[in-house]
Amino acid sequence: MHVLFLSEGFGINTNILETNIANLAVVIGVLVVFGGDVISSILTSRRDRIVQSVQSAEQKYQEAQEALQQANMRLDEAKQKAATIRAQGDTTVQQVVDLVARLAGEELARLEEVKNSTFALAEQKVTKQVQQELVSLALAKAFTKLETLLKTKSKQTMHQAIMAFTRSK
Repeated sequence: MHVLFLSEGFGINTNILETNIANLAVVIGVLVVFGGDVISSILTSRRDRIVQSVQSAEQKYQEAQEALQQANMRLDEAKQKAATIRAQGDTTVQQVVDLVARLAGEELARLEEVKNSTFALAEQKVTKQVQQELVSLALAKAFTKLETLLKTKSKQTMHQAIMAFTRSK
């Protein structure tokens, strides 16, 4: 009987629920014994990658913050340079305007002086021409008188007339 009992224990178990529970217990036992270290190392590796990704993101964030600060500093410097250039430009423009106004005033004064000199010269020229014409007319009138006297009066009268003429001047 004993042999029979042993043979009965090694038979096929047709109960699916018992078989599945037994198989599941064996698989879980094998996984815990052999797979515990593998799952632990996988989880540790995954945790390390996540920590590394977070640290990398934090480092990139810090670098971006520094780059932003540097860019803001460069922007402020550029604004200051632009303000300086604008102020220098305004100063230069004002200096140029003042210079042009001064030069225009000087040129105007010079042109006024040239105009006055030109008028004075023209006035002198006209005065000289009038004087010359008056002298010419006076001489012509005197010669006309003398000719008339010569025709009408004698030599003595003519001599007296010439003397009178020279005395009247």
